[in-house]
Amino acid sequence: MTKKLWGGRFKKGMHPALQCFSYSLKTDKELFESEVLVNEAWAKMLARTGIITEKESRAIRKGLAAVAKMLEGQDLSLYADRYEDIHTLMQSELEKKVGAVAKKLHTGRSRNDLVVTSTRIYLRGKVLVIQYEIQRLQKALMTAARRAHDLIVPGMTHLRKAQPVLLAHHLLAYVEMLEEDRLRLCDLMKRVNVMPMGAAALAGSALPIDQKFLAKELGFEKIAANSMAAVSDRGFLAEFLADLSILWMHLSRLAEDFILWNSEAFGYVELDDSFATGSSLMPQKKNPDVFELVRGRSGVVFGHLQAMLTIQKGLALSYNRDLQEDKPGVFDAIHKTTIALEVLSLTVDSLKWNKKNILDSLEDDTLFATDILEYLVRKKVPFSESHAIVGKAVRYAADSGKKLREFSLNDWKKFSARIGAEVFDLFDAAASVKGKKTIGSTHPDQVEKQLKRWERCL
Repeated sequence: MTKKLWGGRFKKGMHPALQCFSYSLKTDKELFESEVLVNEAWAKMLARTGIITEKESRAIRKGLAAVAKMLEGQDLSLYADRYEDIHTLMQSELEKKVGAVAKKLHTGRSRNDLVVTSTRIYLRGKVLVIQYEIQRLQKALMTAARRAHDLIVPGMTHLRKAQPVLLAHHLLAYVEMLEEDRLRLCDLMKRVNVMPMGAAALAGSALPIDQKFLAKELGFEKIAANSMAAVSDRGFLAEFLADLSILWMHLSRLAEDFILWNSEAFGYVELDDSFATGSSLMPQKKNPDVFELVRGRSGVVFGHLQAMLTIQKGLALSYNRDLQEDKPGVFDAIHKTTIALEVLSLTVDSLKWNKKNILDSLEDDTLFATDILEYLVRKKVPFSESHAIVGKAVRYAADSGKKLREFSLNDWKKFSARIGAEVFDLFDAAASVKGKKTIGSTHPDQVEKQLKRWERCL
């Protein structure tokens, strides 16, 4: 059993059951690279302020480099039964390399400020990776939108056909949502990039810790203004998981759309064989598991957010061991998010549109009911009256088994004398989308503007 970073006050060693229960190296091994950075900067700072000599600092840093090289690429879980956490592993292995001088590295600091500093550095890097993967998915959707060209699909509300929209317009809606997700993570960085080192256990340090030097070395924009908040608040992790949860909500909606479009009921899109799975019993099946897994895993990420909030809700200031449980959900959410974005990008790039099925879906002429309504409004029929006229026509069509486009002009005149022969021109999906006039609408010119804007930005 290795020596811990504490123990002088105790007469007995830790019970093996408690050791198994409380050790965290299997989880916080993720912080290895961040821990190395903090330790190197801390050793420099200790010499800079005269707390240790430059010779001692060099010896410590040389030892840290050797430990980092030795452990790099290893499965640190193999050390989990010997070391309490990543901090103990690094400290113990450093002592093996350089001897007693290693004991000076922990001067002026606590695991409380060390772990949250390492976590913030780790999170900074992972946020950048996630933002990159978001943009990859945006590019894939934008490319799919460009390939869709002038394809028109029924836009839906309440999962019922509503109005014709360009397929590209539908896909670009997700590009917009993903951009908001990316920008939320950009804003989060202002609260992540705050350095806790110097807070020590909770009250700060009486030693001349040069926090400004540390912040510069470690790339932090600010130093934590309150030492108790610095070591005990994980609001930045809750915010991160909230941002990821919103992202996953959007990914789940995107997945649901593709699940529907891939179903026999819609048949708009076909998955490439390399991004589909089969059935162990039914040989005909080609299943959209990639999208179903995204939809399912969104719930796991939502759960991590709820766990983070619940872990913190009853904690009196300042640090409590409950906070050891802040990391598993964060690490899992990061892994799930990164791989999901990557796989979604590749899947979207491989999709093939079934133009015939998409065109067939436009045969439902109730899709043009709103076009008829707005036609009447342009003829100066009050909106509410126009709404009632078209509603009655739709009801009559349903009762009689006739399609709206099959009505004669006399049939239309029964609902309103203001309706003329031009009503028959309204049953045209291309004319419907071209008739839209508002900014951000599905008009082809507006969609082209969106596409060009994203082509410039991404």
